[in-house]
Amino acid sequence: MYSGAVQPGSERASAGSSPRQPEVGTSMANVYEMFWDCEWCEAKKLLGKTHRSCPECGAPQDPKRRYFPAENEKVAVVDHVYYGVDRICDHCHSPNSAKAKHCVGCGAPIGDGDREAALIEWRARRERQETTLRRRQNQGGIPGLAFFRTRRGKIVAAIGAVLLLGLLATLVILFWSRSATVEVSGHRWNRSISIERYASVSDGGWCPAPAGAYGVRRSRRKSGTTQIPVGEDCSTVNVDNGDGTYRQETRCRTRYRSEPVYDDWCDYTIDRWVHDHREVASGVGRSPEPYWPATSVSACAGLGCTREGTRRGEYVVQYVEVADEERKVIECGFEQPRWGSTGVGSRWEARFRVLTGEVLCDKIVPTTGRESDR
Repeated sequence: MYSGAVQPGSERASAGSSPRQPEVGTSMANVYEMFWDCEWCEAKKLLGKTHRSCPECGAPQDPKRRYFPAENEKVAVVDHVYYGVDRICDHCHSPNSAKAKHCVGCGAPIGDGDREAALIEWRARRERQETTLRRRQNQGGIPGLAFFRTRRGKIVAAIGAVLLLGLLATLVILFWSRSATVEVSGHRWNRSISIERYASVSDGGWCPAPAGAYGVRRSRRKSGTTQIPVGEDCSTVNVDNGDGTYRQETRCRTRYRSEPVYDDWCDYTIDRWVHDHREVASGVGRSPEPYWPATSVSACAGLGCTREGTRRGEYVVQYVEVADEERKVIECGFEQPRWGSTGVGSRWEARFRVLTGEVLCDKIVPTTGRESDR
């Protein structure tokens, strides 16, 4: 620490000085001075609040150069006293250590010798230093810019850049498309009916069992976990007050242990309708018209009985790009009315994704000035 700095744990001030008093309404019991190193000379560990200027060379303090001291070097705000015979600055009347060469308040030179010459030299040097600090502050005037100059900030910026590039690539894939004329080359269709069977099935779940279940067997199973508080993990953290001081706060996080939770599980047998198979009919072209497949189901509700379930229909129009020499077939599924009204040989305007070649089926529209159906 700079030899003219305060001494931690001093019991009293030297002659001519007075202890620094805490501000009214503020507890200084756990408020300490931050340190800073002068970039203009070799002075180290200067006090952030007390030494607004370097006692060695008079350079103004750069707030960006403040840092937290080691635990065994911390200096409480209430302990800010000086040792030796104090000198009062002729310019700002701040008390200084006898070893200080420049005022810790304004930076003016202190000591014997040609004071006027020393002041002239100091003012010129001070002006250059303050200009440097102002330029540095103006460069960092954008909110949050200083953070991105740190190592952590650079990592965050790199991750952000990767995510931004990923977002841009996704937008390109989603929205970059080209227009092309396509021609209808054919149609195909598919219709299916699910066949269900009434059967006894084994199942299980958390008790109670559903209505109609039989052969119920109970057991205990782990259904989850619960968190039980068992203590706290506490640590002391340094918090920058922004004025050259910092405070120490104790922050605690509750520590938990996981305890299993058990509930009743029921295994059972139950009669229900289950999927058995699917009957399918398919065809090419619009003629004959699509039809549902024939089914054979029983008209009963007991075990082994069958019934029709869900019906599904798929109607696909096949296109080829007019400018494509390979005549690669492109398929789009539509509702049956549109499928049935789209004639073979009709031309349409379509859009394709540039990167993937995928056709945007919902963007297919009639060609301007042409008959789209034949």
